[in-house]
Amino acid sequence: MLLLCFTACNTDLTEIEERLDQLEQESEDLKKEGEELKQEGEDLKKEGEQLEKDIEDKNKELDDFLQQKNEPQLISFEFLASDNPMQLVENTACEIVGDNVVECWIANITSDKLLIPRFEFKGESLTIDGKKAESGVTIFDFKKPVTLTITNAQQTKNYTVYVHSYTGLPVLWIETTNREDISVDNKYYNAAFKLVEDVKTRAPGDIIEASVKIKNVGEIKWYVSDVWPSQQIGKNSYAITFTKNISLLDEPQNNDWELFTNADDNTMLRNQTAFYMGKISNLSFTPRFHYVEMMLNGRYYGTYMLGDRLENNTYRINVGLNGYILKIDATTTGSHFSTKKLEQPVSIMAPSTLTGDNNYKYIADYLDATESALFGSNFTDVNEGWQKYLDMDSFVDWYLINEIAKNENGAFQADCYMHLKRGEKLKMGPLWKFEYAFANGWNSEPSGFVIKNTNWFKRLFEDPAFVEKVKERFAYFYAHKNDIINEINANGQYLKYSVRENDNKWGVFADYKSSNLDTWIIYQNEVSSMKRWLESRFEWLNGALP
Repeated sequence: MLLLCFTACNTDLTEIEERLDQLEQESEDLKKEGEELKQEGEDLKKEGEQLEKDIEDKNKELDDFLQQKNEPQLISFEFLASDNPMQLVENTACEIVGDNVVECWIANITSDKLLIPRFEFKGESLTIDGKKAESGVTIFDFKKPVTLTITNAQQTKNYTVYVHSYTGLPVLWIETTNREDISVDNKYYNAAFKLVEDVKTRAPGDIIEASVKIKNVGEIKWYVSDVWPSQQIGKNSYAITFTKNISLLDEPQNNDWELFTNADDNTMLRNQTAFYMGKISNLSFTPRFHYVEMMLNGRYYGTYMLGDRLENNTYRINVGLNGYILKIDATTTGSHFSTKKLEQPVSIMAPSTLTGDNNYKYIADYLDATESALFGSNFTDVNEGWQKYLDMDSFVDWYLINEIAKNENGAFQADCYMHLKRGEKLKMGPLWKFEYAFANGWNSEPSGFVIKNTNWFKRLFEDPAFVEKVKERFAYFYAHKNDIINEINANGQYLKYSVRENDNKWGVFADYKSSNLDTWIIYQNEVSSMKRWLESRFEWLNGALP
């Protein structure tokens, strides 16, 4: 019995131990299941939070879409020849630039810009300068930029509409990458270049397209007006560089070109008139420029001159492999030095030099020797005086063109260039920048010398040989006076329609508008005044120089 009881108890203990092990395992399994459920709960919570965020983002996206969908918007704007039979020869589709500017280019010149537009828009109403507009019906005056306003119950959106006429000039289109403003000084911007030429320059329809780099030249100007709600890039000068040599407007091939603004010359004729005088002179090179209409990043930027940059080149300033291009200017560039007699410092534009290197010493020593000879006791000696160093023909013609124009900068103050080919004599030129000439400077009287009063030319006029050459060459220019006047007339007529567009853009003649005169009449008065002054200047010099 005892044995049986012991055996039974031992069996019960084994079963109890097995049951305990089983319960412990079940507890571990339940614990593991609990942890898994807890992790699943946390995962579900994160999924829930992400779902809430996704729903929030989608709701915001939907709100933005609905807002954008309901926002007033101009879809299209155009002028049809059928709506404007006395004004247009063909339909004109306009470009919506960004979200607040409309640029329109009419394919012909119009006597005025009273036009009927057609348009599509999203919104409840559309007005132009506050007047309700009906597409294809209402006539508006687009001579000046107008404000187009679209409204709905919640919002108002404004566009500025510019309507330009093709002017007969070549049209230059510059598009920087992403239409980025050229706003950093001396920085090159990548751009697309397209020049649409005109029958007056080559064959109709000629188009040149290329990738270029463009940078500003000189001070970057900004412009603010009542028309533009914010500051805009002004009418600045630019340098354009191609990846290879190319011919523009039938001029010799090169990869570097320049855009002049003529911004300080209401006639836009002074530079071109001086360049014409250089063309008929004895100067070895005079820059060649052509008028163009400039479109920058989809906007009209006015009338420019496109032409040669000043550089060492066979077809430009040819000074060979080891020659020099020098600039006399109050503002210095790169390596520069001053002489004892020149009014402003001399900058070495080419070649690239460091102060004190061999090239620097050579040209500095050359000008020092030149002044020693020019202001020495035997300066009139043909072999040992100034003629040993200076080229008489270039100095005489450069002097006369600047003196006839009464160019203030030409008094060795700014933009005066000289060049030297080793083994030859120092030459004056080329001509550059005549905006403050021809009665457009502080000294606008037709009488009086300007260039002759500088140290170098005052001394040169003490040599009878130089004086005789001046008389001879002045007689030549005087004999070509009518040719110069005719050049002014021809260019002024060529710009007849361009001056209107340039004035609409920049308000060139804003101070005259109180007279209610047409822009063309105002412009003609400016040109006539310039020609009368030039006639008087020639006559005064004809009496004074002999």
